[in-house]
Amino acid sequence: MKKISIVCAAVAVVTAGAMLVSCGSTQVADKRSIVEDKREKVPEAKTDEIDKVVVVDWTDRALGEVSAPTWLKNMRRGNSDTFKESWKVEANRVVKVSMATGKTEATAQALSRAGFAYTQAAELNQKVIGRVGQGLNDVGQLEALFVAASETKADMTGLREETGFFQKIRTTNAETGQKTEQFVYYTVYSMSKETWDALCKKYLMDIMGGADLTTETQKKIGALFSEMKEDADKKEAAKQAEEEALYKAQMARLEAERAKANADAAKSNAETAKAGLKAKEMDAQEAQTKKAAEEAAVLASYLM
Repeated sequence: MKKISIVCAAVAVVTAGAMLVSCGSTQVADKRSIVEDKREKVPEAKTDEIDKVVVVDWTDRALGEVSAPTWLKNMRRGNSDTFKESWKVEANRVVKVSMATGKTEATAQALSRAGFAYTQAAELNQKVIGRVGQGLNDVGQLEALFVAASETKADMTGLREETGFFQKIRTTNAETGQKTEQFVYYTVYSMSKETWDALCKKYLMDIMGGADLTTETQKKIGALFSEMKEDADKKEAAKQAEEEALYKAQMARLEAERAKANADAAKSNAETAKAGLKAKEMDAQEAQTKKAAEEAAVLASYLM
């Protein structure tokens, strides 16, 4: 039994090198066909403006394996059916893939394995802040939610590493023509559905115990349990994009409120400093007046 305990606050350290994509079981007519990416298309740059990226080596290349197997493409788009069928994995297990880059295959593999735990926490963190945050009118509660989610651990037990796949990528810069190479490593894990459900339940319960959260906010957090359980088996690209947008919107809102608070504090400090300076000027004037009065009194004593 393998156990990994991680803190969501550490996510930012790893996410630059590792990312996790939930893998579900969207029904398709042909399980061996590539799952369609239904996210909105964006305008593409001209060919001469795009860096050229090619795969120059990969797992089992000498045995005839292709550089991007269908099961890997499908999993990156949120569907694990092809992988489960090809690798004879039980249909009721939750399958996820972790990806990381490195200068060597060994480095990328190590980061991919370590990054699984960190990025899983990031995925749960993103859902909680995005889904619950949009319904919070109280900015103070949004801040409390962020703190609680960031400090909550996600304890995972019962992970089983199914396989790994590497790609050696060569990138040619469109402007300079400079070539660089790096390795990408994909590690596939599975866990029982019961393990996934227990993970989600404990994670949400721990967040709900966070300081400064109101009862209403706690209820909103608890309501995510059913949705998290479902996401284990069917994480669609469109839904993932929606959650990312919600998360970014709440984080932007939080940053804006923090900036406003800092600006108000700076203004208040400036006004306090100004008032302090004015008080010093008045104290100096009062001292001067007092001294003049004392001098006048001394002079008057000589004239009497």
